[in-house]
Amino acid sequence: MQRFQFCLTMPLMVSLMIGSICYAGGIEPIPSLNNILRSSIPDKNNSPATQEMEYSIKKFYYQIQYQDQKLQLLNEVKGHFETSISKAEEKYDEGEEDISQSNITKLKLGLAGTLNDIFGVEADLQISRLSLFEILKSEYDPEAELLEPNISPVEFDFADYLDWSGQGSELSRNISLKKAFLRVVEAKKKMLLVGKNRKITRALLVSEVANYDFGIGDSADLFQALIIYTRVLSGYYDSVYKFNLSVAGLNRDKHIWMH
Repeated sequence: MQRFQFCLTMPLMVSLMIGSICYAGGIEPIPSLNNILRSSIPDKNNSPATQEMEYSIKKFYYQIQYQDQKLQLLNEVKGHFETSISKAEEKYDEGEEDISQSNITKLKLGLAGTLNDIFGVEADLQISRLSLFEILKSEYDPEAELLEPNISPVEFDFADYLDWSGQGSELSRNISLKKAFLRVVEAKKKMLLVGKNRKITRALLVSEVANYDFGIGDSADLFQALIIYTRVLSGYYDSVYKFNLSVAGLNRDKHIWMH
């Protein structure tokens, strides 16, 4: 009898253990975007209200992804600034000639600028979470993490409007949609351009940080590398967000027009 009871309770124990691992802190994560759309819009149609709701869900989901990644980037840069300031002040106190008070001041200004950006992104992220929470009628906790935390480009392989709309179709003669299509193509080109510079910028930062750690680097070069790294990576995440949103807007307008 005791063995039978033990066998019954084991699946429950395993289930509870898995649940505690998946939902650490007791907050259920927000599912993938596709799962949210399926559950929130079960009877999908081309009505303006439905299409606007789908667009809004995508918009705030992409915003949370973009802002969360940007916040991670800024915190990484913040850490580099703090470490470099500490080392610079130590060298300055030891009387090293290649470190001046001006070098330290520039690094501190860089840290201040990064902190200012962090405060702004933290507020934006919370607002985006609340906006998604509001649309989904409080189904999830505003503080819940995304199961898909990283923003990545959606699929859009069209470069010619007629290929996308269909040669000779009524859709192909819609000027407003063609304008929106051209904006999508523009956003994709910009995203790809910025994306090419990500690895180069990362390599530059790693090199400058290593040189500074070994005492052969210059604080001005490190400062410049950190600023470039922040601008390029932040610009990339921003470009992916704008591309994804432009594709979502184009699809919304298309379905509304076809309704």
